[in-house]
Amino acid sequence: MISERLRVASQFLKGYHYLADCGTDHALLPIYAIEKGFVQKAIASDNKHHPLLSAKNNIAEHRLYGKIKTVLADGLSYLNLENDVDVVTILGMGGPTIVEILSQAYLYNIKRMVLQPNSQSKEVRIFLESNKWKIVDEVFLKENDKYYQIIVCEHGNMALSEKEREFGPIILNEKSELFKERIQLMIGQLTKAIQETNNLDTRKKLKLRLEYLEEAIK
Repeated sequence: MISERLRVASQFLKGYHYLADCGTDHALLPIYAIEKGFVQKAIASDNKHHPLLSAKNNIAEHRLYGKIKTVLADGLSYLNLENDVDVVTILGMGGPTIVEILSQAYLYNIKRMVLQPNSQSKEVRIFLESNKWKIVDEVFLKENDKYYQIIVCEHGNMALSEKEREFGPIILNEKSELFKERIQLMIGQLTKAIQETNNLDTRKKLKLRLEYLEEAIK
């Protein structure tokens, strides 16, 4: 059974041809995307043997050996050898790890990337902004009591504000109830921290952050 997070991410693969799923784990995303007809073929890559073995077993169970290739690799190091890959997914890694992978990858032939940082999404948006990638869609969702951001980007230019870098330009514009819920939780934690600290400098910094968050959901 595919998770809601992977299902939502897969919707942004429709109409593309050859997927590279980096950090594929059990290859659930490429299997789902091919069975739904979103892409025609895929690479399921991971830098660990055990997840790749699970991926191979799943691919075999779904009889997709001819359509999904497994690759043991760090990041997207194989892209320059696979010139017809046109869409990339990197889901469930920390923002700095995603940035490191992208900064070392040959991305010139890639038409779209679907990214889901587990943390420090601001770092990912700063990289995209600095490397001529434009955010074309975003989704803010919740799964198993955790909040996730899915970032969809294509080649292009964008100039983001500080808030847009942190929260996402489309997420910030839409201000979904789920996004407001997450920010309200952060506001609650900050309010508690302000009440508990006796350090004036700390209190001042926390209050500035509190105002910043309150502005984000206005």
